Amino acid sequence: MKKTTRTLLALILSAGIILSASACGKKKSTENSNDAGGTGSGATNASSTISQSKSGSIVKESDAYYNVCASELKVDLNKDKEIEYSDIASKCVVGDRIVGEVFISYKVPDDVQKELDRLDLTKDSDMDQYIKIYNEYQKREIILFDLDGNAINSIPLDDDCDFRNAYAGQNGEIMIATSHFDLKECASVPGLFVISSEGEKIRDIELQTKDSMSDMQVYVLDNGNLLMASIGKFYILDSEGKVIAEESNPELNGTMLCSDGKWYAVMPQYDADGTTAYIQEVDTTAGKLVGEKIKTSDTVFFLNQGEKDCFILNANGIEKYDLLSQTSTPVLAWKDTDVNSSNLSMTGARISSENEMVFFQMKLQEELDYTSMNSKAGNAAAWSVVKLSKADKNPHAGKMIMKLGLNGYTDPCFIERVINYNLDPNNPIRIEICDYTAGMQDTLNYSTIEKALGESVSKLTMDMLSGNGPDILVGYSDMSQFNNENMLLDLNPLLDGDSSINRADLFDNILRAYEEDGKLYTIPLTYTLEGLAVNTKFSGTKENLTFSEFDQIVASLPDNVQLLSSKSCEDLLKAWMLHLSSHFIDNTNKTVNFESEEFRMLLETVKKYGQVSGVTDNTIAPLVNDVGGFSYNDDVLFAQDMIATCNTSISDLQFYSAFFVNRPDGQILFTGVPSLSGMGMSAKGQLSMSITTSCPDPEMAWAFISSFLKEDNQQVLSFNSDTFPLNKQAFQENCRIEIEVNQQMLEEVRANPDRYSETEKYLELTQKQAD
Repeated sequence: MKKTTRTLLALILSAGIILSASACGKKKSTENSNDAGGTGSGATNASSTISQSKSGSIVKESDAYYNVCASELKVDLNKDKEIEYSDIASKCVVGDRIVGEVFISYKVPDDVQKELDRLDLTKDSDMDQYIKIYNEYQKREIILFDLDGNAINSIPLDDDCDFRNAYAGQNGEIMIATSHFDLKECASVPGLFVISSEGEKIRDIELQTKDSMSDMQVYVLDNGNLLMASIGKFYILDSEGKVIAEESNPELNGTMLCSDGKWYAVMPQYDADGTTAYIQEVDTTAGKLVGEKIKTSDTVFFLNQGEKDCFILNANGIEKYDLLSQTSTPVLAWKDTDVNSSNLSMTGARISSENEMVFFQMKLQEELDYTSMNSKAGNAAAWSVVKLSKADKNPHAGKMIMKLGLNGYTDPCFIERVINYNLDPNNPIRIEICDYTAGMQDTLNYSTIEKALGESVSKLTMDMLSGNGPDILVGYSDMSQFNNENMLLDLNPLLDGDSSINRADLFDNILRAYEEDGKLYTIPLTYTLEGLAVNTKFSGTKENLTFSEFDQIVASLPDNVQLLSSKSCEDLLKAWMLHLSSHFIDNTNKTVNFESEEFRMLLETVKKYGQVSGVTDNTIAPLVNDVGGFSYNDDVLFAQDMIATCNTSISDLQFYSAFFVNRPDGQILFTGVPSLSGMGMSAKGQLSMSITTSCPDPEMAWAFISSFLKEDNQQVLSFNSDTFPLNKQAFQENCRIEIEVNQQMLEEVRANPDRYSETEKYLELTQKQAD
């Protein structure tokens, strides 16, 4: 490779891409790719327009604050039956009422199941008996609730009928939109009926149109007429269902949006480059599309329709979106309330004004009722109605504001614990979250997301350099350019000086791997283990593979076994550079070195085992993941002895143990990617925290961070996010629960072998594997 080419690559890697290695305890170790784990939603600009408080300022009584009132939607459950699944799938706020479609499935007892199994379903009488018994354990109906979550009345739903939406009618009446599936015509037909505010059915609305309508939506206009839209067409109906006007257009997708009192049809255009969003105004009087199509932002695909305007919920707050100007106006900032925004739903919500809003919030039933079970163990869900109302005074007056800069880590368990910390009157600070990635996911264009990510990092960097940045960073462990004493504090003195934390209770090797020149700029509160799984039956492979030892594995492989699965040279280089970039990039001195022997060997190894476009010679290129028309994942190819090594990410006991289901001989080794001197697996930060040098009170910031090191917080945060905790006892508790849930499942399988195939291959988790 020419020197000029190497220099160009260095520039691309160091300037064009944010690179950093996983914490692997080698040289200047940092973590690898995005540890955010998810992002909030919102407008496509990377940073929200919602204003932020100044770090170190004191909360005043006059500062905006919204009270939170949450009430569970109370569904009448049969206490004598065991819930197998429940949900309120579709729901919406209509005035001071809530309309929701409730589905409940109860577990069929063994004796009843045996009775069902004996029935001959080819006989009409037996089929009728089967349906009758089966329906005793299924429940689906529309329920009307008040805003305190109390059920007022229920309305049965036919088997062929689905609830679509509900709308405010005249004199407190509520109009219900449904969709009926016609089996003979294999099409859905819309239906409308009206109920009273007490849930009593008043009348059906006889629709003149009986056309099938895919993804039908109904919108109520100011004059009482109805706008009924579907894919390819829409109708204007009067309040009694008479067709006033109709229009067909193949570009219509059924979504209509009202902005500033005007209605617009969403008209996506699909081509080889992806999806482009267009809108066109609808004349609701004439029932026609008017004017020209307007090219607009992908944001329109993620908007929620209010009474007169569109709104969007992102990780920083709620904004009103103007369709024509494509701009957002702040309505509510989450920092001004104490609600878990990560599991709020705008769908079916109602924003009456900037002073009163109603949303829905979901919480898994296991988190509410079970002591030893949790969200991995079941499918029952509890929904709550959440009302936000503007308070006269801010109840947190007197607390000091500390800003938390977030990189898209919106795990509900994490947000809940931040809220609990803020609500504790004994804590003198109030944590205000600012997600620098808010809004970047609401686009269908990956390049836009990539650009927005870069802009969010640039904005964070400029905020930090100007002294206006956050005090605490969460989710930036992959951004190794921050790991220096000018940007972040060394957390080791704070950790060692904290009498409430015993370092012996933590996996200290993970902390040491995260050190850079002996300083801990970022603490990985939860993490996964990244590297390679190696099938040792083909060779005497050892841990910490060097490049030459990696080559030697090939000599021991049968002809029908490849070293790696199919990966392009580019993808393989990217994957391994996540572990190795700290060997070539010096963040402290801001230098790169791609002239080293190690980088040369890395490129040669990637060229040797990477899939070259158009090359099918398996002496050069590894096995393609397409076998007989089916695409296999690496773990499947590895389990079937088709490849000798595979990239892996281990996140919990179940994932680790799954490797041994098809390999009872235990001939598996986990190691790091090949390097010049050899290294072990890497720790990839998931929930990580840092303290910036501009923080006005590092001790208070550390008190907040250390609360996440407590066993109970560590256990919940890691278990529900499928990651490893830093706390050893939390890890043991996670394993205990996984084993307990697994044993209950196996008891069910073994007791009913006729219902489960290949019962001997079901994964069994053991304490030995945990050890």
